[in-house]
Amino acid sequence: MLERKIILVLADGLGDRPTKKLDRKTPLEVALTPNFDELAQNSALGLLYPIAPGVTPGSDTSHLSIFGYDPYVYYKGRGPFEALGVGIELAPNDVAFRGNFATLNESGIVVDRRAGRELPEAKELISALNEELKLDNAQVIFKHATEHRFALVLRGEMLSADVTDTDPHKVGERILKCEPKSGKREAMRTAQLVNEITQKAHEILDKHPLNIQRQKRGLPKANAILLRGAGSLANIPSFQALYRIKGFAVSGTAMIRGFCKAIGLEAPVIPGATGDFKTDVKAKAKAALDALEEHDFVYVHFKATDAAGHDKNAELKVKMVEKFDQLVGELMNGLKGEEVVCVTGDHSTPVDLGEHSADPVPLLISAPDVHADGGRFTEAACAFGSLGRLYGRDLIRVLLNQANRIAKFGE
Repeated sequence: MLERKIILVLADGLGDRPTKKLDRKTPLEVALTPNFDELAQNSALGLLYPIAPGVTPGSDTSHLSIFGYDPYVYYKGRGPFEALGVGIELAPNDVAFRGNFATLNESGIVVDRRAGRELPEAKELISALNEELKLDNAQVIFKHATEHRFALVLRGEMLSADVTDTDPHKVGERILKCEPKSGKREAMRTAQLVNEITQKAHEILDKHPLNIQRQKRGLPKANAILLRGAGSLANIPSFQALYRIKGFAVSGTAMIRGFCKAIGLEAPVIPGATGDFKTDVKAKAKAALDALEEHDFVYVHFKATDAAGHDKNAELKVKMVEKFDQLVGELMNGLKGEEVVCVTGDHSTPVDLGEHSADPVPLLISAPDVHADGGRFTEAACAFGSLGRLYGRDLIRVLLNQANRIAKFGE
């Protein structure tokens, strides 16, 4: 039996809803996507519910589901994925958080949850926090991820991930007080430490020379940290053990690299492959094509569509869809034509909403002998495709079947 290689190409936050900003069309419908259009003519189309209908996924939980792991079983918080992705080796008792630099005004109100998003001073601010922020009987480790994001790891005795976020998730509010989710001493102690870290970080950052300079230039000060997604390492079976296939991942986003490492995929940092609008799609495509020489499964992640959706910027999302189309074109030009290619998203981030939604995402599967539907790769066209509506948990098995790699059930 001819076993094919699989390449899964995913745009974060790809799906959308018709918007008045684009004459009641979606960014996928407006964007110029010659590579999608050509590929879709010879592909099977459908819609994918990353977790289930009516469930709004996070990128972390949707990735677990799409890779065949039940998020209700294996999700233990986003923090560990972020920490692994930036290169922190986690110990079993560590508690990891995902963090944002943010801007507080003089009244202590969050006026920007991302401190302007672009933050070239981030690494130096992280260094200041690592040097100056000390706790009794616990170690604090900060490491920059991308743009305004970072990972924080608490290391020591008597710690628990059973604590609440400090991120209010909207502007105009104060930073939330971290609270224990249980009456256990470990959770109570961890919450106290998180609140102490939050206060000390503000004191260090607010007076930092780089933030003073930013303020003088009219830029928002990165003078606070917002923490969420507390978690510890989960015992997740490896992708290779589950599916008997060796995998590789290409992503400029720390959390995604961390998730891929957690399931045993190789996920190195690729120069030029970033998690922002400037990501080098040629560098990503080359890394993926090179990896296909020695791997049977390659995953390629593209983040910028999600960021544009969160910014409620319809025109920018159209441009990022077009950039994603360029990435797919670079990949298709380098493939041999014998592979199974899947293009989809991990969730929808409608530009009018500015947040994730439970809407399904378009799905495309190309292979030499696939039943082709024709049409364009858009939400509306995919709704009439032969793949119908799949759940994320089914996708890997569908791809393995198309690649002639799935074992028979029964005699």
